[in-house]
Amino acid sequence: MNCLRPLLILLLLIALVACSATPDPTPPSAPSPTPTLPPPTATLAPATLPVSTSTPTPTPSPEPAAPAPRDPLFDPQRISYAHGVTTGDIQALLEARGSSLATVRFQIGDRSHSFAETLINLSSLYSLNPLLLLTFMDVQSGLVSGGQGSPEQLAWAMGYRGGGGARQGLYSQLRWAALEMRFALRDYALKGAAAPPPLIFADDTRQTVNAEISFSRYILARVVAPTTTPDLLGVRMESVVNSYARLFGDPREPPSDWPPLAEPFLTRPMERNFPVTSFFDHDAPLLRPNGHIKTFWGRAETDRAFAYDGHTGWDYGMGPPERILAAADGLVIFAGNSDDGCATPARAVIIDHGNGYRTLYWHLDSLAVTTGQEVARGDILGVAGDSGCAFGAHLHLQVQYLGRDVDPYGWCGRDADPWAMNPAGQVSIWLWADMPSPCAPHPPDLIIVDENDPGFMMAGAWQEHPIGYAGASHFAPVSFAGSSAQPYRTANLQAPLVAAWRPTLPHAGRYQIMAYIPYALNGLDESRHVRYLIRHAEGTSLVEINGERERNWWADLGEYELDPETALVSVSTLAGDNRLGVWVDAVVFVER
Repeated sequence: MNCLRPLLILLLLIALVACSATPDPTPPSAPSPTPTLPPPTATLAPATLPVSTSTPTPTPSPEPAAPAPRDPLFDPQRISYAHGVTTGDIQALLEARGSSLATVRFQIGDRSHSFAETLINLSSLYSLNPLLLLTFMDVQSGLVSGGQGSPEQLAWAMGYRGGGGARQGLYSQLRWAALEMRFALRDYALKGAAAPPPLIFADDTRQTVNAEISFSRYILARVVAPTTTPDLLGVRMESVVNSYARLFGDPREPPSDWPPLAEPFLTRPMERNFPVTSFFDHDAPLLRPNGHIKTFWGRAETDRAFAYDGHTGWDYGMGPPERILAAADGLVIFAGNSDDGCATPARAVIIDHGNGYRTLYWHLDSLAVTTGQEVARGDILGVAGDSGCAFGAHLHLQVQYLGRDVDPYGWCGRDADPWAMNPAGQVSIWLWADMPSPCAPHPPDLIIVDENDPGFMMAGAWQEHPIGYAGASHFAPVSFAGSSAQPYRTANLQAPLVAAWRPTLPHAGRYQIMAYIPYALNGLDESRHVRYLIRHAEGTSLVEINGERERNWWADLGEYELDPETALVSVSTLAGDNRLGVWVDAVVFVER
């Protein structure tokens, strides 16, 4: 290491002084677009909505697991999800039964949406089973079973006449039921040691509930209670279960044929990286503050720089004219205006990927796809914006597995993920196909050099930080390297801090090089002009990256022909700006 330090510094100085006459140096070998590691292909099998009274036959497994215990009322997983049910399936069901709902349309902002579109939008956004919402409606008004509903049936479709009649009308009734279910999920998830809120009945009677009330019983009761009286609650709850079984199959049966957790299959839904402005909150991501924020690193955060309390997805600082891309192949199950309760509706796209996962893209300025359209990875969905409940233009990316919100970055904490342990929660795993996880063992075909590996070298007083690839990283403030207007004076140069990565390559060839940039608070803003020196078979290249834009991701340093004897990547505290931060963490070499 001692003999390499003068060589590293000399190489950096030669390269930096040579490029100091140009404010924005371009590397001789320009980085290529973000690579894609081929993921498994998602199968988009056509879904058939069950309409008979028989229970669907589960797909047999080669080694069947022990059957899950049967819920006496309604399987908890079925509260949030019905596999393979799309907008087209709902529309076909309503048409087959001659329901007047098949021709209903709602005007939301500047767009007209069918009943089926609106149902899928609300149920997806709020993690609800759309078939359960249909069942509530059929129990209360008979609108699903068939025939043309009367004005009275349509006006009070969900049977809720509270609030002084303010919820009169089909759309208001549907949205009330969806929100009431969402609030019930949220309240049950946040109840802690105390019991969830009491049930409120149509006659304004309040009934406290036992702290041990089951998940499904409470969720269903919260929607049924406001439409009846305490003495009839049991009968109405039984009607919901029986009607669901008649329409869609026995809801008490645990699903055994739903898709398992996926291998990484998503790619970033943008044409270039943009700064992260808010993480997923693993401590009850239910859009309601509970006083705690936990990021995927497993850390309890108190600074809003990471996320806002209860955030359900990831936000990226982008706006017009930046385009939003499909993160994977799939079927658009909603594209239009979503009524989030704000002054204007949010333009949104929801894609079902056929493998148990959905991606939701919110706050768009304009849309480029329509409901029912099949899209491929990278297809343009629209333009980022600030529609709906957005404070400033950004993309809100939401990912769901089996109907419930998950973090596509997984969970890196040492303790159990609180969201996975929550009765309303779900397991989160790393889902990005084009980058390795910073906290899980990397695939054997990837060559990664990290701080504790033999090929890593570091000179100078770098400061250590507990956030980063495999749980650690280093950082230091940068020094201004000069420009054409203010050339750097080498006579005044103090030795920079230097770090280098020397990979053990299996053979010579072309490799993609990427450097991991953590996102952590260290008292420094990230440098926007971090410079990496790449030593490759044709010589050396200097690559500049924007650390603020690339943080929490792998910065693409380009593709190069590498010789196992000479390949080297290095970075120093000399950069194109002053007193900002530069990170030192893992570097990955992917053979192309």
